[in-house]
This record gives sequence, C-alpha cells and structure tokens, in this order.
Amino acid sequence: MTGPAQPGPVQAAGPLGKLIRADSTRVRPTAEYPQPSAEFRTGANALIMMRRVAFLKVFDDGTKVFNDGTRKLDEDAGRALLHWAATTGLGQESGLVRQVAERRTQLVRQLRARGRHVIRLTARPEWRLAVGLGDKANPHEIGLSLHGTYGWPVIPGSSLKGLVAAWAGDSPVATSAEVKSVLGTPDSAGSVCFLDAIPAGGPEPVNVVIDVLTPHVKRYYETTGERTQGPAEPPAEYHSPVPVKFLTVTGPFSVDLYGPNAASLVIARDWLIKAGDELGAGAKTAAGYGYLSITQLGEDE
Repeated sequence: MTGPAQPGPVQAAGPLGKLIRADSTRVRPTAEYPQPSAEFRTGANALIMMRRVAFLKVFDDGTKVFNDGTRKLDEDAGRALLHWAATTGLGQESGLVRQVAERRTQLVRQLRARGRHVIRLTARPEWRLAVGLGDKANPHEIGLSLHGTYGWPVIPGSSLKGLVAAWAGDSPVATSAEVKSVLGTPDSAGSVCFLDAIPAGGPEPVNVVIDVLTPHVKRYYETTGERTQGPAEPPAEYHSPVPVKFLTVTGPFSVDLYGPNAASLVIARDWLIKAGDELGAGAKTAAGYGYLSITQLGEDE
C-alpha cells in the first residue's frame, strides 16, 4: 500500500512557462531558468520576481497543486520572495542605480537647456515608508510601488502630487488660485510636473525592510463581509495572533519637479516639504510610517 505523494521542492510557473524553485528563505534558479550565481541575488528584475511568477507545490509524482489543497499559493515561496526582496534591495545593483541616477541628471540638464525650470530635492523617510501597500498585482499579494523598468522601489510622482494636493486642500495659506495654477483642475493641467522619486544613487542605498502586522482577531475579519455565508465569528481574546509580513523602504530618494514657471515651482516645493513632514506619504501614517524629511539640492546637483 502506497502513501500519499510527498511534496518536493517548491517551484513556480515563471516567464514563458519556465520553472523556478524556492524554499522558506531562498529563491533558486533551475536548469530551465538559470542564473549565474547559485541563487537569485542582486540584478534579478523585481518586476519579474514579484509579479510574474506564481509558486505552487510540486509532488514527487509530478502532480502540481495549490498549497494544502486550499487553492492558496505556497506560503514558503511567499516568505522566500520577501527574504529575497529584503536581502537584495529588490534587485538593486549599486552600479546600475548610479547609472540611472546619472541618467536622471542628464534629463534635468536637457530640461533646463530647453527653458524649463527644475527643482531637485532629496526625500528621506524619517522611519519607514510603505507606498503601494494596496497594489497587490502579484500572485502572493505583496504590495509595494516598483519602477516600471528596473523594478526598484519608487515613490510615484502621482503619489507626491496627491500628497501635495491633500496638504494644500486643507491649508489656509494655499489659495484656490495657487492650487489651480500649480496642480491643475479636472479640466486643465497644472504648471508643475512631479517625476517619480527614484533611489538617489549615492553611497547610501534605499534599503528594503520586512515589517510585520499582527492582527489579533484574524478569524473575525475572515468571517466578516459579503463572501461570508454563515454568521461572523465574533472577535475575542482566544483567537491566535497571525503575523502578516509586508515590505517597507528606508533611505534617500531623488525628487524632481519641473515646469515653465519658476514661482509655481517654488510654491510646489514648499508645499511638498510641509506635506511630507506633516502628512506623510503612503500607507499606515497613523502608525508612524511615511513621514519624509525633504531638502533641496543645489543647482549643479
């Protein structure tokens, strides 16, 4: 009498149907999807690693099933992806980060040569930053804003503009005319453009940190809502805390604002500095995340 099939390595359906393996701490290559090093390290594109692979159990007899028959993706693989993201800075390679920062500097010079005004700033989280936490466009529902080409952590320009709009909308010092001129209206564009904030490219990197949220009444949340057919399980102290890991970032980001009007840029700069300090960017600001220390760089930087 034979027993049930035993689970083998955790594998994944990756790009073009290739297979990738993982255990609870490492994401490993295979012969079908090789990597020069023994494991995936820096240089692997985070957009592929985080959003284009779906890990599932592979049994010795070749059967592929979701974890424990619950149609959930394997938790070991999710932990491996988080570990990879934190240890490699989401694939950041210092040389490439410097090249991309220099490319941004070249763009700024070209904008100035074409008559545009530019203000360059550095934004540094005072503690940790959680931007894109709700953007779970990946099989393992790990949310973080990633650069559309490199996969590195970014603060989207739309998030920066939204932060400024939220601050200006509640501030008595920001007039309606200034808000319309700087940020625009539903019918007209504003005079200031907010570029995505990218890793600054200096000696201090943007670090990726695994953080933990621990709901104490997870069963209550799971049994409450439209999908529940039976009665919700009431919250109580006998429920076991269930840690949920997520990604945050620390370190300096380059922020660039540009436009045709120097006065509008100065207004946007002042609003952004105050908004970053008083409101904070991203999620969980009530818990201390997202508050930014923003400083201006010199003209030649």
